[in-house]
Amino acid sequence: MIATGYAQAQSGRSNHNPNFFNTDIDYSVQAQFSIGGSSPLGLPKTIRKIESYNPGLQVGLEANATKWLPENKQWGIRAGIRFEAKGMKTEARVKNYLTEIVKDNSKVRGYYTGKVETNVQNTYLTLPVLAVYKLSDHWNLYGGLYFSALLDNTFDGNVSDGYLRQNTPTGTKITFEEGSQASYDFSDNIRKFHWGAQLGTEWKMNRHFKLLTDLTYGFNNILEKDFTSIDFGMHNIYLNVGFGYNF
Repeated sequence: MIATGYAQAQSGRSNHNPNFFNTDIDYSVQAQFSIGGSSPLGLPKTIRKIESYNPGLQVGLEANATKWLPENKQWGIRAGIRFEAKGMKTEARVKNYLTEIVKDNSKVRGYYTGKVETNVQNTYLTLPVLAVYKLSDHWNLYGGLYFSALLDNTFDGNVSDGYLRQNTPTGTKITFEEGSQASYDFSDNIRKFHWGAQLGTEWKMNRHFKLLTDLTYGFNNILEKDFTSIDFGMHNIYLNVGFGYNF
């Protein structure tokens, strides 16, 4: 019986031996809601007025792990995996706005003046790699980089209540009035890989639950490098708020 008890004690200790995955490490799952859009840095002069903006319901789900450095456990490294949606719907008034539309089953490239409606809805698998700083028992700051792979993509819309100058700003005029419109679809031109910066803070309500908010900014244009039907870059810029559970 003594031998059996000793073996059980040894077995219990061996099952709880400290290692990289169970020492100074926090595991968490979290959900977020995002508001923002795919936007140039500052409105170009061709966009005269934003008439409406609808962020839609953009949701993200994430699992991550934070490894605290052993010296003082004030700094940590966080890595995770996030499934997230990014999108928006806008209506704008533009002038001499370069675009490519579909008219009579043919693509027509030119400079548009009038109303443009845009719908963006993309889904990403994202890997954040962040540094975490423990301000107090309840507050953490975090920041770093994220890397995203495109899973599903939509970038389309239509033009109406205006006219298109074909090929050049003084080219043949194609008019859209009395409810007529033409569509465009740049979904196939969405870049497959994105990366950017993430900066935020989280508040631990208790041992398990936390609230969080952060800002993400995409470094690269959401459209492919050789895409020329829009003459300015567009970046994913989002404010994210959410909640999480620490195990």
